[in-house]
Amino acid sequence: PDEVIDEQAIVCSDVFPTGWYGARLAEVGRGDTVAVFGAGPVGQLAIASAWKLGAGRVLAVDQVHDRLELARGQHAEPVDFSAEDPVEALRDLTNGVGPDRVIDAVGVDAYPPPSGEASEEEQREASQGGELTWRHGTRPSQAARWAVDAVAKAGTIGVIGVYPPGFDAFPIGSAMNRNLTVHLGNCPHRSVIPPLL
Repeated sequence: PDEVIDEQAIVCSDVFPTGWYGARLAEVGRGDTVAVFGAGPVGQLAIASAWKLGAGRVLAVDQVHDRLELARGQHAEPVDFSAEDPVEALRDLTNGVGPDRVIDAVGVDAYPPPSGEASEEEQREASQGGELTWRHGTRPSQAARWAVDAVAKAGTIGVIGVYPPGFDAFPIGSAMNRNLTVHLGNCPHRSVIPPLL
């Protein structure tokens, strides 16, 4: 539409719909405490979407100072995983319960904290035993593991971080035993963009 400026159209082409879809997959609702893993562009729009869907509190997990400051500018509470264990921090911030909803906006782009190197097993996991089609992080299942460990029992996780075909390192046993609901997928942009505009 003519009233949509270029900057709005660019944001609505990918990052906003994806962030919104992540919040919807996580079933964010009124009063929920939401943790967003990854405060890059998609994570920032997932934070904005969580607020729009009625979240009562939003926590942003990343290690990049500028991203955490942007999240703080959106009234999200930052958790720097290079300075503290994010699962413990999220539990401490929620009186031991964990956030109601978690959005994984990282996927295989995950890297270990600066103090830790990826193990040989994690590097093998990252390559899936073959040639990489794109260069991604050295700890591909880290965000998924943190999400499952951090979310409240019977909570919901929405995964919009990219995981390639053949990736099979999701902690399904932990998720099942904690009665978690996990929704994941690629954003159906064509159906999401019109209402966002």
